[in-house]
Amino acid sequence: MNPAMRTIFPLLLTMMLSVSAFAGEGVSMKCGVAAAGEKTDKGCGYEEMVTFGGGMRFEQITGYCRACKKFVHVRWTRDGIPESLRPPGGPKEKPKPLGEVWDASTGATHVVHACPECEGPFVEIKGSKDLTHCPKCNEPHFGIDPTKPRMAID
Repeated sequence: MNPAMRTIFPLLLTMMLSVSAFAGEGVSMKCGVAAAGEKTDKGCGYEEMVTFGGGMRFEQITGYCRACKKFVHVRWTRDGIPESLRPPGGPKEKPKPLGEVWDASTGATHVVHACPECEGPFVEIKGSKDLTHCPKCNEPHFGIDPTKPRMAID
């Protein structure tokens, strides 16, 4: 490696890692996609773009509200962002959860938040890997649609 690359490479790597810590993703989820990404003839065909994670200026919690029958997001300003760079209209602090529930079948504890639209409860979904069952038909054929582009959020 030449001397200039030895100087620039660590800097670029540090920048990429710091940005990736804030990056969120948007994926097109579809009922009728098997776990490995192949299409299947099973499922109801429900499809929705779902975003997880936040960006450089905000953080986000994603969930599915059963009362509203749609994916919902709670967003707030990331700590340390100056007032002039804050996204308009959103809360400045992370909302307090309604509580936690323990799933006896897996042993996992899930955080419950209030829906921003109806104030009903929803469970936080951390990422696309946690979505395996369709929220409409409850069948285990819900996955990332490999034919649709992914979105990176920063």
